[in-house]
Amino acid sequence: MEQPQKCTEGANVSGESPETTGGTPVLPRLSVQTVEHLHRLLGGEARVEEMALRFIADRYGATNLLHLPAHVAKEIIKRPGDFIQAVKRHCEPELKF
Repeated sequence: MEQPQKCTEGANVSGESPETTGGTPVLPRLSVQTVEHLHRLLGGEARVEEMALRFIADRYGATNLLHLPAHVAKEIIKRPGDFIQAVKRHCEPELKF
């Protein structure tokens, strides 16, 4: 009798190469703890959250915080105010921040 495989976060259980799954590239992902930390830093006001998601999609091609590049997440955690200013400058260039 074959023992079931343990499933770990981010594991590829389909048996395909780690670079692709079903013919599409697998995007690197941040840990859930990092995403929650980013969400706490950036969360609160729905308008700012929407602008932040639009900014990371435009600038980094990430569809959500989970797929944000790790080096970017590290800098956001280090200086969240600077990131929010960059988001506002990007999304509302007509306003002075």
